[in-house]
Amino acid sequence: MSWVDIYYPLDRWADITPPATWSDDSWGTRDMWARSTAETVLLLRGQPHSWLANRRLVKRLLRAYDVYAKQPLGKHTYIHLGNLRQLPLPVTVSYGPAEGDKPGALRRLVRAQDPELLRPPQVDTFHAGHLGEGLRALGHVELDDNDIVANLWYAFRDEHHSVDVVVFASTGDLVRLGEVMPDIDALVHGIKVRADDEDGWWAGVSDDIPVDAKSDAATDAGGS
Repeated sequence: MSWVDIYYPLDRWADITPPATWSDDSWGTRDMWARSTAETVLLLRGQPHSWLANRRLVKRLLRAYDVYAKQPLGKHTYIHLGNLRQLPLPVTVSYGPAEGDKPGALRRLVRAQDPELLRPPQVDTFHAGHLGEGLRALGHVELDDNDIVANLWYAFRDEHHSVDVVVFASTGDLVRLGEVMPDIDALVHGIKVRADDEDGWWAGVSDDIPVDAKSDAATDAGGS
């Protein structure tokens, strides 16, 4: 069986994928998870560790958890915590058995021909660390209330493990998505597919990321 491990900087992202049961998890309860995560984020950012700042972030984390964490097996949800005054931006990572020819499957997975889009999406080749070459697509949808929502998709095929990986983010704040995209690109660089008998990596341990993934992330973040 194959699994997905994801490296993410602990000062910018929080993993809100729920455990099977909180009692079996090292956090104990969701409230303990939220308090510990808030303390870690504030500490790593070097921000004043005040009771009020911690309480505000804990409440944001708990609200985000209750909204976004109910995901099926094979899907993980992360929230971006770039600006702590804004609501967390969710990003989902899902994976499953590879199906169909790779080029056609990747275009389907990034919704390259979705009839709901306002116009054909911007589809680019995207290279990420262990996943290799895939696609990134940005499209826009008009909702019933005339609001415009931006959908950002990434799709890859890990041919060694025969697994397709999809990353998705969506927001009505188009400016914010542009600001956060470099961080999402870097999150994608930290994805690694592994089998049960293969080593993974732990979140927050930057030394586990291959050199090429680090350099690619820095290049993409710089707009080159």
